[in-house]
Amino acid sequence: MLLIVGEGTISQSERLAAMRAWLGDPGFRPGLNTLCDFSAVTSTPTMAELHEIVSLVDRQAAAIGKKKLAVVAPRPVTFGVARQFQTLADTGPLDVGVFRDRRAALGWLRHEGA
Repeated sequence: MLLIVGEGTISQSERLAAMRAWLGDPGFRPGLNTLCDFSAVTSTPTMAELHEIVSLVDRQAAAIGKKKLAVVAPRPVTFGVARQFQTLADTGPLDVGVFRDRRAALGWLRHEGA
């Protein structure tokens, strides 16, 4: 499992750099389920930034593979933006789930039938 934890204010360049870093990591493999915990994040991407992230995901679909991506977003604004991402990413390689707590997200990731 890939674990991504965000804290504080995150810029778009930092988001994209982090994505490129895990894509280039020797331990990364296609289909690796991912938990993104944004519980301590104080910023959210704009709609244009979400489109840019989804575009990167689509361009890297072969490297990413079909996988589950659980987003932990307890704050209402973060949860809402994560749901927008979920909708935008619907046609790509990611099966996105958005959760208010890490326990629920991990349970969803571990459930093979979901």
